[in-house]
Amino acid sequence: MNRNEELLKLRPKIKSIQQDLNTSDLEQFQNVKLRPILKLQHEILLALFQSSWSRNKVSFAELKAEEKRSKLDQLFQKNLSSKNQSIGAVIGMLTVDEYTVYTKDTSAHNRRIITMLKQRILSTFER
Repeated sequence: MNRNEELLKLRPKIKSIQQDLNTSDLEQFQNVKLRPILKLQHEILLALFQSSWSRNKVSFAELKAEEKRSKLDQLFQKNLSSKNQSIGAVIGMLTVDEYTVYTKDTSAHNRRIITMLKQRILSTFER
């Protein structure tokens, strides 16, 4: 089996993803490729996030919802290392063909990755 097949086998199936013909290519890529990768990489992405907060001595779990959102925005705006590590953990799980699609609009894809990652982190700490 080659790398592409192995990567695709690892990805979880997300039942709520619907392949809608009316969505843009960018949105399709987000839903069909990026969301399953974010789900697969959730634990490592969470560990990266928690490591960053522990270095800054912030108890994220104890913050109010709005403070969490604000601190998360600050993290990804100011700490480029954390942002780039998070993006790297996602794009490292793309196949070569998917990576080619990603490189055609990296800034839009990166924005979507970070937005979805923020949502995942917030929902994890709301539990």
